[in-house]
Amino acid sequence: MTARAARSPIVPAGSTRALLIAALVVAAACGAASPSTSSLTLVTDSEPGQRLTVRGRVVDENGRPVAGARLHLYQTDVTGRYTQDKAMDESHARLSGSLQTDKDGAFELHTIRPGGYPKAVRIGDRDRKIPAHIHIDVAAAGFVSRKVQVVFADDPLLSEQHWKDWARNQGHPVVTVVQANSGQLAEVSLPLQPAQ
Repeated sequence: MTARAARSPIVPAGSTRALLIAALVVAAACGAASPSTSSLTLVTDSEPGQRLTVRGRVVDENGRPVAGARLHLYQTDVTGRYTQDKAMDESHARLSGSLQTDKDGAFELHTIRPGGYPKAVRIGDRDRKIPAHIHIDVAAAGFVSRKVQVVFADDPLLSEQHWKDWARNQGHPVVTVVQANSGQLAEVSLPLQPAQ
């Protein structure tokens, strides 16, 4: 943000409105999105990792679009860490943001391929490496909220039966990644169930 933008003659410096405008400009520069925007960029150009675009749609049980669904998306960086200080600090993920689906239930995420967690975790009878994933929490009026982890079909960990069963039984989308001009591209559909 330039000093000139903060000193607009219409908005006096130091006013609440000026501070709000400054905060929105900084948020936009850092990749944050307004919840009313259906597109979100989580990373800057300097973020290491393979560029990835995820195009998605939120739909009802009959495949009709759910407009205005609110999504919170977050993930690890290329090293598998949510924050620099604490690898597993999901609630403070550095790469996170929110968006809202458009009139067609569509959204688009611009990010990097997340890295897998640096350490295995104890699951059941043994330590397991968890497949790389992107968290998506979805909420929409009249529907049951949903939390999923989008995983990648080309992840070698998904060859393990445990993870195949986990994705299928818990409804975590497995996406196929293809090469595109600006990196990799994946598409996902997120069906919601009506609230009772």
